[in-house]
Formats: sequence, structure tokens, C-alpha cells
Amino acid sequence: MVHGCPNKHGIALIIINKILLGMGVGLIIVGGLVVTDRSNTDHVRLVLNSIPVTVGSSTVGSLVKTLSILMIVTGVCILMATWFSLLGVIFRKKYLLITYAVIVLLLLIPQITVISLWNKTEKESQDKDKMIEALKRNYTHDTISNSNPLSRSWNFMFMTHSCCGVNPVVSTTNDFDQTPWCTTAGSCQATSSQIPRACCINITERTYTSAPASCYASVNPGTYHIKGCYDIIKKKMLPLTPSAYGVIVTTILLQIVAGTFALWYSYQFKNV
Repeated sequence: MVHGCPNKHGIALIIINKILLGMGVGLIIVGGLVVTDRSNTDHVRLVLNSIPVTVGSSTVGSLVKTLSILMIVTGVCILMATWFSLLGVIFRKKYLLITYAVIVLLLLIPQITVISLWNKTEKESQDKDKMIEALKRNYTHDTISNSNPLSRSWNFMFMTHSCCGVNPVVSTTNDFDQTPWCTTAGSCQATSSQIPRACCINITERTYTSAPASCYASVNPGTYHIKGCYDIIKKKMLPLTPSAYGVIVTTILLQIVAGTFALWYSYQFKNV
């Protein structure tokens, strides 16, 4: 077996792989932050999962999670692939370098897919009309103990994020007017409420039932959260931020360089 200290080309390939190794870790971190985001669990995540996108039959929440997992898997594959390059350089094995090059170049496919679908998802999911439609379709109860998990999730989001509806609430005419809570059954339909109690300032699970009527019935300024939840929901869509986008694009460029260089370097070896 012929091996020893790598020449300058081998050292260059090792350096490229060290950088690529770091970018692979970056992909795992970015994807992991999305999957394990505690602020997005339970209530807000259920709201996200009620907003459809036209990518297949997916919802915003499920698609974002899928793409994040794809980023993690890609990062792990990059970490594993670097061993082929390292062993190929040390032991001067052409087949190891070729295997490495094929793997890193094939891994371009899922990364380009992530960028493409995530950008499409971001554009569609930030359509305010889709959010309002999700509220109109799913908001049925003004309580935090009802059997409708989506209504409950909206209410908890109103309380925990100090917002109300999707658009800012400025009067008794608001985003809730076309919800089942107002059109079919509920205190809004009975005209005793105009906005949910969850929208009232300083209301918690413990004080929910004692919310002031001046807030939920009269919608008096200063008693409720005027700010709509659009920005909150949009933020929780977890779009591909500039830093995350930069990690993926940089990784793609490094993979092209590393794969091409590994192929070129491998043909300097006589063994296979």
C-alpha cells in the first residue's frame, strides 16, 4: 500500500475539505435550529400547519420542517464524505477520491432543492390572504379549553405574542367577522363579543374568563392588543434568512470546487 505525506495538491484538497466540513456543520446547525425551535412548538406550529401552500399538498409548517431535515441530512452526508477524501489523499487511492467527488456533487441536488422550495414557500406563506383564510376557516371558539386545537392555538398565540387576528384590530369590524365563531356559533355570533378574550391586555390562562367586557365586547382602545399577528406568523414561517442562505450557497460553491479538484487530483494516481 503506497501512502505517506500528501503533496501540495493533497494538502490543498485537505484544506478545502476542512472548510467544507465546517459548512456541513453549519447546515446541520441551521436545520437543527428550525426543527428544535421551542418558540414554534405546539400552538404556533399548529397555526402554521393550517396554512396551505401549493407545493404538493403540504402546509407551511410541514414543508419547512421537511426542508430543515433535508438540510441536516445533507450536512451529515457531507461530514461522512470528507472521510473518503482524507483517506484518498493519505493512501493515494483513486477510487476513494472519485467516490468522494461523486457524493459531494450529487449532494448539490438536495441543496438546490432546499433553496428553490424554501424561497417558493416563503413567498406563498407570507401571503396575508392565506393567513386570514386559515383564521376564517379554523377559528371557532373563544376559549383555551375547547376541543378545537386550532382555535385553542390561535388564542394562545394571541396571549403569548400580544397580538390579535392577522391584521391590526382598529374597530369592531375585524378579521374575526367571517370566522365560524361569528357566523355559526359563539359569543361573537351572539353579538356579546367582537374580539376574543385572548386579545385583551394582561390576560393569562388563569384570568382568561375574567377578561373585561370593555375589551372583548366594546373593543375600547388601550384594553386590547391592536397589533395583528401577521408579522409574528411570518417570522415563525422561518424563511431562509440571509445567513442561512449564505451557508447553503457557500457550501454549494465549495462542493463544486472540492468535487472538481478531487477528480483532477485522483487522475494523478496510478492505482484505483
